[in-house]
Amino acid sequence: MEKKEKNIQIHSVKYNFVMNIILKISQYIFPLITLPYITRTLGTIGNGKVAFAASVVSYFSMFAQLGIPTYGIRACAACRDNKDKLTKTVHELVVINGGAAIVSYLFLVIGIMLVPKLHEDSTLMLINSMTLFLNLMGMEWLYQAIEQYQYITIRNITFKIISVILMFVMIHDPSDYILYGALQVFSAGGSNVLNLWNARKFLTRKSYRGEYNFRQHMKPIWTFFALSVAVSVYTSMDTVMLGFLSSDEEVAYYSLSTKIKMVLATTISALGPVLLPRIAYCLNNGQERRFMEYLKKSLHFVIIASASLALYFMVMAPETIQILGGNSYASAVCCMRIITFAIIPLGIGNIACQQVLTPLGKEKFTMYSTICGACINFVANTVMIPLWGAAGASVATVLAECLVAIIQVKFAWIELKSAFVAVSYRKIILANVIALIALFAVKNLFFVESAFITMIATCISFFGIYLITLLVFRDELIVKYGGQVLCRIFK
Repeated sequence: MEKKEKNIQIHSVKYNFVMNIILKISQYIFPLITLPYITRTLGTIGNGKVAFAASVVSYFSMFAQLGIPTYGIRACAACRDNKDKLTKTVHELVVINGGAAIVSYLFLVIGIMLVPKLHEDSTLMLINSMTLFLNLMGMEWLYQAIEQYQYITIRNITFKIISVILMFVMIHDPSDYILYGALQVFSAGGSNVLNLWNARKFLTRKSYRGEYNFRQHMKPIWTFFALSVAVSVYTSMDTVMLGFLSSDEEVAYYSLSTKIKMVLATTISALGPVLLPRIAYCLNNGQERRFMEYLKKSLHFVIIASASLALYFMVMAPETIQILGGNSYASAVCCMRIITFAIIPLGIGNIACQQVLTPLGKEKFTMYSTICGACINFVANTVMIPLWGAAGASVATVLAECLVAIIQVKFAWIELKSAFVAVSYRKIILANVIALIALFAVKNLFFVESAFITMIATCISFFGIYLITLLVFRDELIVKYGGQVLCRIFK
């Protein structure tokens, strides 16, 4: 552990990476843990209504936050060693965020009053609207910039555990879907209230009236905002368009598949938010060699992880859906098999965006790529959703993620070229083939009726053989970090 400033302790990248994985996965694992109970209690229609309301409000939340969630990390990381400058920067960003939140909330209320589809579940919409102000109080970008992942993780998991307990106690009937929506809001943003109190440890308690410079933030904030708009089109637009062009059942199928995809994508991309403040700090202090080392390790990890996860869950989609959704969600299997492959381009694009373009101040190129992806996604959804429902939305998502990743890598190619060259693709492909053979052998030769037992057996065999094969092939990343883990286990 190294200290950058006497009031702020900065943990190692490995420690923050583990904390961020736990944090990000918990955002989806807890809903997946409760999903078998919720899907059977609320049914496809109730779940579809909750997913639709959350997707609609996410757009207004995006306008409320502008581009601050990403820009705030970079801006605060650059001045985290100067407490006065850090405090002044935080004050400026909070004021901008607060004004945008008020305007967004007013437009949301008007939309609920005038749009019939939104007015049908106005109570659920208003409950979800509280996320606009909870995100404002959370200032998650500040805690990520000063790398306080231990605090963020413990705080979030505590509230999620409370939410899970309340869910089992309070949700018993399909008509409880509004209460379930409220618990989701509490689980995701309730802990943000604590951030206002905890921030006093890292900020000064004085005002800088007359010294604030809001204008300096506006250009990058609007650039990141345009980026977030484009990203939201192909992340939330699918669910919204399904709600308008298809049925609540199709929304539920797609929502379940998307949750599974996001757990996998979050695991793969967890290194990005951890390295963003660290890379920004390295670049501001002339540490370019460390910057390149971070890129090589990060890309290597993403390719190793994404390829294996995509293959495994494509094959095991029926068992995964059976465990999480039951027989009523059998139609989601095709949807899941398609959308699972989006995690590969998503992970690679995440590196280009968060670890190259954003730290270098080239976020406008990320915006260009996501606008292209958003356009493709919108057109593909318009054509495919009426034909194939949730499966069509899944195809549109994969196409959009591939296009975005290709464009982002092209803009970041100068920095990423050496990282791509360093990856041992032959070893990874061969290891996946061997692990896939083992997966089919276990699944077909040791057949059992329990989907849960089948998942455990195939998971152990597939990923166990995959990692062992990479160790035998002497893959650099697996040998280095896998060897450290094995040593600690045996000790």
